[in-house]
Amino acid sequence: MNDQKEISLRFCGAGGMGVILASIILGRAAINEGKNAIQTQSYGAEQRGTKVKSDILISECEEPTFPLFDEVDILVAFSQDAFNHFYPSAKKESIILINEDLVETNVNEKKIYRITANTLAEELNNSKVINIIILGSLLKITNIVSKKSLTKAIETSVPQNYKKVNIDGFEKGYNIDF
Repeated sequence: MNDQKEISLRFCGAGGMGVILASIILGRAAINEGKNAIQTQSYGAEQRGTKVKSDILISECEEPTFPLFDEVDILVAFSQDAFNHFYPSAKKESIILINEDLVETNVNEKKIYRITANTLAEELNNSKVINIIILGSLLKITNIVSKKSLTKAIETSVPQNYKKVNIDGFEKGYNIDF
């Protein structure tokens, strides 16, 4: 988890994209490693299609800070509208991961990683694994938890009949060269 004791992450997108599930899975992986993870979420009343954000604080501290933060260490954007809205919460030194199939940006002053998550999901014939593909890439970039912990968290968080495609999606995202 780098040298930081606490890392704040914001996942953002539209309802129905698996934004919240992605953050829950990451939190479970952190807990599996004995770290503290605190997750909050907010979404519009309609749930599907409206802006969604899920903040997670992963901490090695005994008493982590409350996870309401104005700025984040890592911003993960699934959609353009969410990126535009939540981009200001990224610190100057933040890591930003965007789904380039849906997010365009000319921002150059921050470390931005781009993944074509929708395209990769099409290769698996399953658009519902976009969030897991993004998680795989996030792990590759940050090593925030171990690959083993995240794989286990995926397997225990998705229905039995979707485990294989989700693990395949995770591997696709993880195996991207940045």
